[in-house]
Amino acid sequence: MTKRLLGIACLAGILAGCTNQNTDQTEEMNELKVQVEQLALENEELVKTVEEERQVFDLALNEQANRDYAMIVSQEIEAYPLTLYKQASVDLDEDGTAEQIELYVNAEKTENGLFAWDDGQKWMLVVKDGEKTYPLFDDYVQLGTIDFSTTTFDEQPGIVMMMVQHSDRTVQKFTYDLHGNGYQKETFYKKENINNHYNEAASHAFFKDAFTLMDHAFTTKTLTVLEANEPSLQDDHERRLIIELILADLYNANRLLEMATELNHALNVSLSGAIDLLYEMVNQPPTAEQRKELTAIHELFKEIEADDLIMKEENQIHPDIAEKLKRLDFIVDEK
Repeated sequence: MTKRLLGIACLAGILAGCTNQNTDQTEEMNELKVQVEQLALENEELVKTVEEERQVFDLALNEQANRDYAMIVSQEIEAYPLTLYKQASVDLDEDGTAEQIELYVNAEKTENGLFAWDDGQKWMLVVKDGEKTYPLFDDYVQLGTIDFSTTTFDEQPGIVMMMVQHSDRTVQKFTYDLHGNGYQKETFYKKENINNHYNEAASHAFFKDAFTLMDHAFTTKTLTVLEANEPSLQDDHERRLIIELILADLYNANRLLEMATELNHALNVSLSGAIDLLYEMVNQPPTAEQRKELTAIHELFKEIEADDLIMKEENQIHPDIAEKLKRLDFIVDEK
């Protein structure tokens, strides 16, 4: 009997120990559950805060873009960046004499005329009017480029400048202000497009500059490839020297076309197919089929009359030119 009582007592002790252990585990699990729920709540608050801050930041950018006005007066330029990248002549102040617009970049040109780009460059855009010089842009651009074109805004001649930096694009217009004796700067496209009043004029200007590059690349420069002898095309170095010059123009043209399309979807043209073709020809001697494709592009651009690229009132590419570009799959259909 005593042994039986001792056995029962031992069993009761064991069960009590197990019960206490289960209770401890249950409490630990409950504590963990509370911690997980708390972390989930904190995560939701963090996500909400980040989203609110992003919206505030985006709004600030847009408000800045919308109020980004400045009067740029003439200044003495102590030093220019290394190389003249692009220039144009336009009578911006409508006094009967054209001003000189010059874009400089602190990058060297290689022997074959291409730029030796770094991760970033100093850029300077100036207007020269006799002895006066107006620095419209003077800054370092990391992982990006500056480009400009000329057009009219509300029937006034002006400059439209595009800055591409990382994945962002900014577009500014510059027009001469007689009363301020300088150039009025206005940012009208940045991050999100709040003020699209000037989009069509800017997009038309970028499109025309892109087409000038395309035309020269596909006619004059492409002819050197089509007339090259077989040993030159088989030699990697010689082949790159002539084809990379074409690619440089097409990369610049495509960047302008992308900006034109972003501002104005009616001008949706892409050179990606032609760029891929030439890129393949750079890396390997061109096949007979590839030379045939390049010949077709060359012949088509010889047919194009570039006087009336865009029908401004209808805001569309001239139908004759659009039809020719579609034959090369350059026109991208809207989705």
